[in-house]
Amino acid sequence: MISPRLPRNIVPCRPLHLVVLADCLREEEQQQFLAVLGGSTYNPDTAAHALVNMWATSAPYAVTVLRADGTPAAAGGFEYVGQGIWQSWMVGTDEGWHEQWRAMTKASRWLIDQLFANGARRIQVNALASRGKAIEWFVRSLGLEQDGVWRQHGANGEDIAHFSRVRGA
Repeated sequence: MISPRLPRNIVPCRPLHLVVLADCLREEEQQQFLAVLGGSTYNPDTAAHALVNMWATSAPYAVTVLRADGTPAAAGGFEYVGQGIWQSWMVGTDEGWHEQWRAMTKASRWLIDQLFANGARRIQVNALASRGKAIEWFVRSLGLEQDGVWRQHGANGEDIAHFSRVRGA
């Protein structure tokens, strides 16, 4: 259930939202998919498949932020990875993120609060170390702490930065 405190354009994430977003994903997120999944060329069908699989293990901790015209701006959630640990995922369009970053921030903070209230002990996220604006958002807006950078950890040798927040911190 979505909190009534959140903006009305935040809705439960649906697979269709992810298929639409995969087709018009931000360039830096396409690069992140290649670092995680491997390959030299971004394929929206492969990304959509991966996103729907993440969504399937994230419910009810996945939301979509809609643009004024009802199309998805961004979607994200938290996938259970074991023993009280949840991994964040998020995707969006350039225009959608520019218009709706505040709503996505509110939704992400709300999801983090819900996870901790329901027993999570650690929330974590990773990103290409080159994604400066995303990293700044993780730290400033979501209160995550940098755990370190795994050098050449990506499928194509990219450096991957890791962040987390633990319950009670």
